Amino acid sequence: MKRLISELQRRRVFRTAALYIVGAWLLLQVADVVFPALDVPERAVRYVLFGALLGFPAVLVFGWFFDISAHGISRTHAAGPDEVPAPQALRRTDFILLAALAAVAIAIVYSMVGRVVDEPGFERKAAGDGPPMVAVLPFTAASLGGDSEFFAVGIHDDLLTRLAQLESLRVISRTSVLEFKNTVRNIRDIGAQLGADVILEGGIQSAGDRIRINAQLIDARTDEHLWAHTYDRELTAASIFDVQTEIARAIASAMHATLTPQDVSQLAVIPTENMAAYREYRRALEMRAAGSVWKNEEYQQALENAVELDPHFTRAMAELVGHLSFTNFFHPEDTESVPRAEALLERIRVLAPDSADHLIAKYYYTYYTLKDYPRAYQLIRQAESLRPSDIELLVIKTYIQRRVGDYESRIETIKKLIRLDPLNTSRKDRLLWNLILTHQYDEAETTLAAHDDDRLETAYWRAYLSLREHRDVSRWAKDMEDLWVQDEDFGLPDERWNTRIAIRDFEGAKQLLGELDAEESDTGMYFSEQTTARIITLWFLGDEKGLSELLPTKRAFLEQSRDSEGNFENLGTNLQLALIAAAEGNVEEVRKLVRYTLQEANKDKTSLSSMLGEACRLLGMVGATADVVNCLRRAFTEPSDAQPFLEPFLPYYDPVRDEPAFIELLTEFE
Repeated sequence: MKRLISELQRRRVFRTAALYIVGAWLLLQVADVVFPALDVPERAVRYVLFGALLGFPAVLVFGWFFDISAHGISRTHAAGPDEVPAPQALRRTDFILLAALAAVAIAIVYSMVGRVVDEPGFERKAAGDGPPMVAVLPFTAASLGGDSEFFAVGIHDDLLTRLAQLESLRVISRTSVLEFKNTVRNIRDIGAQLGADVILEGGIQSAGDRIRINAQLIDARTDEHLWAHTYDRELTAASIFDVQTEIARAIASAMHATLTPQDVSQLAVIPTENMAAYREYRRALEMRAAGSVWKNEEYQQALENAVELDPHFTRAMAELVGHLSFTNFFHPEDTESVPRAEALLERIRVLAPDSADHLIAKYYYTYYTLKDYPRAYQLIRQAESLRPSDIELLVIKTYIQRRVGDYESRIETIKKLIRLDPLNTSRKDRLLWNLILTHQYDEAETTLAAHDDDRLETAYWRAYLSLREHRDVSRWAKDMEDLWVQDEDFGLPDERWNTRIAIRDFEGAKQLLGELDAEESDTGMYFSEQTTARIITLWFLGDEKGLSELLPTKRAFLEQSRDSEGNFENLGTNLQLALIAAAEGNVEEVRKLVRYTLQEANKDKTSLSSMLGEACRLLGMVGATADVVNCLRRAFTEPSDAQPFLEPFLPYYDPVRDEPAFIELLTEFE
């Protein structure tokens, strides 16, 4: 043992080990200081320690066999304790040993660096494609009610809006994160449900003229706290928006996301410095979040107050332009809303000509007032480039995409909405319906499987798509009835009526008319769905007496809504008139009205998808075989709610069912 210790001393193995330990200790100290500055998780230091431990045996081997001197690396001479070691030239086996030790060292360093870089939170890139995804949970208030609660809601919403403007990040919508208000659920579970990379939590406390905002950023995959800060500020609108900007920058930094020049420009914008204007604007948004506000005078007045208090508040102006334009769309007789909207629009153009506020305000005016849909589509796409994660803007975009008939882009927009608003099940239903509408049944099946759950809506889509395989309308109707038994509010009376008609249970359809009549009456430019159902039911039952009493009064009701040029303002009125003509057996009037309606619908395709199926049914009722075949072929190849696995089997087409051209059509789409 003494001889071994002496040999270790002579070969300077102890000195080599000591120097290595000191060097490893220094490296750990440096890592402990530098890693947090580089946003590397602190626990990644352990990989440096593991690497140092793994390298220690290799250093001992090196110290035993080799010496380092001014002459370079030489082999240690095997000598007795009383002999003076003499340097020896390296032999071939020494080079092999050195190469092996070097390979071990490189492997250790490579593995250590790889572990650090792969550590969750080091790069913090998004789990999926595109920029990192951030979820901002609802901020908590230090005390319920009062200003703390008001600012907790307001700052949370404003922060979402600010983050939605950034190109370098994506932000989960308010709708999805609200489910986790005051939650006690695990951060990892929340992150998994939302598809988020990081989660921001915050709290608000306001007292007098001061406000305190606490915020902390958490890695959604590891539950590690990445960043935290407390902001104590004077309670002003400017300071609130400044804090939001700082938080947005901190999130981007923690995610290693490089802010683009556009991001920097967006973050520099302070919407308003007037606290009273800010309060009025927030009050308006709370009313809007609570429900429809287009007839709400208090909502409009709150926006007017915000604009009056701060004549530079373009965000409030844009909201007000939208409200005024929307009001004019439904009430053209309102002569005050358009001039007011135009004045506000010009004001925004002067104050912020290249802003998202200006583009959105122009979109509202162009869409609702000018009805220039191609131009409106262009404007909303420009606005989206400035607010990539803005949910409301994307929803608006789906409206114009339907209006211009761009269903493929609409489907992609809905998919983006689902990624940003993953817990909103209505968006998944909307995606399924649009895939079916465009006859993309395989993708609809895949989507249904991916979003499978125990909702009745999901069971509804499953039953509908299964009809594509079994083609048994009675079985499908039974599936529908089973769903309605589970929840009587799930199946609306008109849906149940349609199902009764589909299986030719016309007496059962007649019994349902009582429920339909109890809910709606004829008003405005066209008669109700209940009246439509009554006419169709009487026709199927062959009730000529009932039709003779009903049809003349309903025709007169429609005729009174013609304009000075003899046209109907709403295209749907033409199809209702065609229904009356079909029930009367007037083939030529039906063909003429259907042809005109579908021709005009090409100019504004919002209702074309639903009008196609309705038009085909009317042509079927009067036995216009050639027109029915052409109509259905178009309905099965263009976006339409008429599907080849159900539509041709409905009783509307019984008058043409045995016609060769109709049979050929069924074979073609089988």
